Formats: sequence, structure tokens, C-alpha cells
Amino acid sequence: MLILSIFLTVIFFATIFYKKGNINVTKENFLSIDPKFDIVNPSFTINNAKEKISVTANKGNFLNNNQIFLKNNVFFKSNSFTILSDEVTYDKKKQTAVSKSTSKFESKGTEIISEGFSITEKGDIILFNGKTSLILKQ
Repeated sequence: MLILSIFLTVIFFATIFYKKGNINVTKENFLSIDPKFDIVNPSFTINNAKEKISVTANKGNFLNNNQIFLKNNVFFKSNSFTILSDEVTYDKKKQTAVSKSTSKFESKGTEIISEGFSITEKGDIILFNGKTSLILKQ
């Protein structure tokens, strides 16, 4: 009876994750499922004309068909820069992102720490919000 209950629970959660976003449920990510979040280790790509920007996080929630709230170690990484934040709303249709939490931008010789950021035009424009510190390195 216990084995049947566990099996049905696994099928239930696997069905929920599959319907919400075609997420591949493996033994490793099933064991780390947090019922407060829809996605574990989400990963996306912004296809910019100049370069690809990889977007990753530890957890995420679907806000609607296009928007996903990413949480915990949200990284935007390209060949020329990296942005780290803790909470970001990502729009997969428009390929934009907005954060109102402390964010760190790093590029060759440059570091920017701000109270948030927004990415528009598929990554061509990055605006930093609130109190912002710029550190130039040689």
C-alpha cells in the first residue's frame, strides 16, 4: 500500500510539472521539489543579434503564459557580461527581464551594483535602477 501511495504521488507531481511547462522531471530534481515553486533550475536563452544570453535560476513560478518569476541565484550570462540577482521577472515572449532586487553586473574591467535592472530589446539595452555603484578596474 505504501509503495502504491508513493508511486501515485510521483505520477501526480510529474503530471503537474509536465503540464505547466514541459519540464523534464528526473529523480534528482523530483527529490528537491519545493511545493512553493513551479520550476526547479529553469534555464532560458535570449537570442540577441550579437550574442546569446543564457538565463538560469534555482527556482521559478509561472505568472502567466509568457512571464516567469525567477528566484535564487538568477544569472544572465553572455560572452561579454554576467548579471546576478536574486529575483527577476522574465518575459519569454518579449525576451525581456526586470529586477527590483540588488543586482551585480560584471564585464571586462567593469562592475555595477544596483537596486535592480531591466533588460529590453532582447538584451541590447540594460538599464540599472535605484542607487547604483560603478567600479572600473584596470
